[in-house]
Amino acid sequence: MTNKEIIESYNRSKESLNPILDELQDINGFISKEDISKIANYLEITEKEIMIFLKYKKNIKLEKQGENIVIVCKGPNCLKKGSIEIIQEIEKNFDVKEGHTSKDGKLTLETKNCFKKCGFAPNVEINGKLYSNCTKENIVKILKNVIY
Repeated sequence: MTNKEIIESYNRSKESLNPILDELQDINGFISKEDISKIANYLEITEKEIMIFLKYKKNIKLEKQGENIVIVCKGPNCLKKGSIEIIQEIEKNFDVKEGHTSKDGKLTLETKNCFKKCGFAPNVEINGKLYSNCTKENIVKILKNVIY
């Protein structure tokens, strides 16, 4: 089934927005700008309305995710102990911006408010595995070992 066919398999009402987004996310791993446009046209709502709705729907991604998902904690203790520097180091060394995927598709860099492991700050999760007491120096080594 194409994305268009999936969209059109739902009733033409605002109530269909959520299930359409969920199904496209499950199938593709993200919702493209083209899909947002198709959904808006089909449901006769604006793309802006969809974007506002997406701000509250945290599980929806607006771009394809990388092969490796890196999540840096931005909780108070992690911030105090250098998580911003870790983010900047990852951005610099892997040509990626926070909230985005690198051009080579190897890495998606995200942040999270807290992993609830504050005593071991700063914390970074790589592909579901938590790394604690990270530094901007060791995170690059860790990531290179995981990615390459």
